[in-house]
Amino acid sequence: MKLKVELPKRKDELLKSFALTLLALFVLAILLFPVYYMAMLSVKPSGTLATTEIDLIPDKVTFSNYRDLLFGHTEGLIKTTNFEINAKQGIIKDSLNRYEIELHEARIVGSYSSRFTLIDTEILERKGGEERQEPDGTQIIVGGESIKLNANRIESTGGVKNLKVSAQKVIITVSSNEVPLDLSKFTKINENTYEAQSVEMEIKEGGIITAEEATFTATNFAFIRLAKVGGEVPDYMKRSLLIASLTVILTLLFVIPSAYAFSRLKFFGREHVLYFYLMFTQVAGGLGIAGLVALYGMLVKLHLTNNIFVLPVIYAAGGVPFNTWLLKSYLDSIPPDFDEAALVDGANYLQIIRHVLIPMALPGLATVAIFAFIGGWTELILANLLLNQENYPLTVWLYTMLANLRSISWNQFAAAALVFALPVFIMFLLAQNYVRSGLTLGGLKE
Repeated sequence: MKLKVELPKRKDELLKSFALTLLALFVLAILLFPVYYMAMLSVKPSGTLATTEIDLIPDKVTFSNYRDLLFGHTEGLIKTTNFEINAKQGIIKDSLNRYEIELHEARIVGSYSSRFTLIDTEILERKGGEERQEPDGTQIIVGGESIKLNANRIESTGGVKNLKVSAQKVIITVSSNEVPLDLSKFTKINENTYEAQSVEMEIKEGGIITAEEATFTATNFAFIRLAKVGGEVPDYMKRSLLIASLTVILTLLFVIPSAYAFSRLKFFGREHVLYFYLMFTQVAGGLGIAGLVALYGMLVKLHLTNNIFVLPVIYAAGGVPFNTWLLKSYLDSIPPDFDEAALVDGANYLQIIRHVLIPMALPGLATVAIFAFIGGWTELILANLLLNQENYPLTVWLYTMLANLRSISWNQFAAAALVFALPVFIMFLLAQNYVRSGLTLGGLKE
């Protein structure tokens, strides 16, 4: 009879456990969905628009966005009349939007004064031309006989006429009944689409050229300008790491003696001073813009604006009350017998803190360090208010990327956001053992 009662009870417990597990997985999926979406967007080619459609695995995966952010690439601007483009893929789009020609394994030859932007490019061959170097490292070559370049992407800055095209496969999409193209060799796929294999054709009207994975050859070119683009993230990251690291160091220097004093020493107002200070900082934080104006005015008077070393002091000072209260709560859980034993052995207060309490309070210190690091790493408003562009940390640079929402590369922004989140993730990874595992507090024998 007892067995019959226990079986339904155990079954109910299993069902409850299963339901709670499913609920936890569902909540976890909701929390991780933005990270997953950003990760998938960051490995798509630059220029791919962010849409509501989520690809579990993108059709084309590339890490070029991360490479451009961390290392940069060379971008060229060339002006020439005679050119040849050999590309794996290409598009010629009519300036009047009458047609769009998609090319595969294509060769495009032109004799029309044009300018081209070459993205992620390098010079393969060159004859002639006067070369000079700008102070910022930009390379300029004027009046060359010929030049051949390799490029990940080529774009004409305007419409290009008088083109001769040959390609293994051509797909033409038309949006007008009057199209200045000879479509007699093409097969009509539907009302607006034509396709043909191994095609040679002339396009007098031309259009805007875009080519992927291509080589560009020009003869008697007017000039070419080569400059490094991207690769700014390491500089911004260094400044952010400096600010966050100094914030952690200053916070610990302020908080450890304060927490020890409130936890171990007896003085007038001990029970009220910390909580009053904590309440005061929260109220001051609620003042918002008024507090920022007052702080900014004070720093202007002291000539301390545009100084990254001021920020860690402000961040650490702002976090002292909360972090002191946090560490004090942890120190309260450590028996004072350890302090008394150290005093009997002749240790002073500084030695007690250094050799006794700090090793035992590592989980609490790790928690304080994580909070301080996150505060210094992610703060935006003060950094944007006090610093000029040459001293921007990574947070402010990410914010400036959103200045023009119409022209932003969402793929690169997603990659930058994940790079920004990486140090915080690593910080948690390194400190999780200290935070999760409680070190032995009882070590004295009665």
